[in-house]
Amino acid sequence: MVYPRPRHQSLSPKPATAEHAGEPLQEWLDARSAGRALGVSEKTLCRWRKAELFKAGVHWRRKFPSTNSPVLYHLYRCNEAMNEASARTPCLLERN
Repeated sequence: MVYPRPRHQSLSPKPATAEHAGEPLQEWLDARSAGRALGVSEKTLCRWRKAELFKAGVHWRRKFPSTNSPVLYHLYRCNEAMNEASARTPCLLERN
């Protein structure tokens, strides 16, 4: 006998940023998951990649060696790059 799945259960995976039952965080995430974890859109990740805020091989890489392959982002390194880009030096703060 087959029972239907209750409507409140989702097929989507659990968020990649939360640790579940002692599992470590994933290092490389797809654009959608990385954007969600970093609080920006997939389009913003792409813009930052093209502006070279994120460096190839360090902050992002292709899933497979093909130009049409999806991009994966290293969550920790991207977060560090975002923090560095938004940080203001003391001399800049004194000018304002």
